[in-house]
Amino acid sequence: MTILTEQEATSLMHSCGIKCSKEKVRQWLDEGILKGSKEATGQYFVGEDDVYNFLEYYRWEGTAFEKGINEKEQIERLLKENIELKDELGKLNREIYELECRLRINPF
Repeated sequence: MTILTEQEATSLMHSCGIKCSKEKVRQWLDEGILKGSKEATGQYFVGEDDVYNFLEYYRWEGTAFEKGINEKEQIERLLKENIELKDELGKLNREIYELECRLRINPF
């Protein structure tokens, strides 16, 4: 297993599309959300596998698919997401209509 410094763990997260600072990574380490070993100097070292496990957790956190949430919470999150998607669809349809009018394209 590859062992990473805080900076290397941060860079790995960036390469996976997670926007975070080294300070945020240290916060996750301090809180135990991201597993790592703290040296006497205060420097953390993190296993590469632990970063990937964290990324899997982070990917689903706050969604209906987050591990450990009950069915009621899952349904509430799905309903909220559905409403947000309907709103977004309405905005996109209005934008399409406005562009068609501006370009004088007859809708089908």
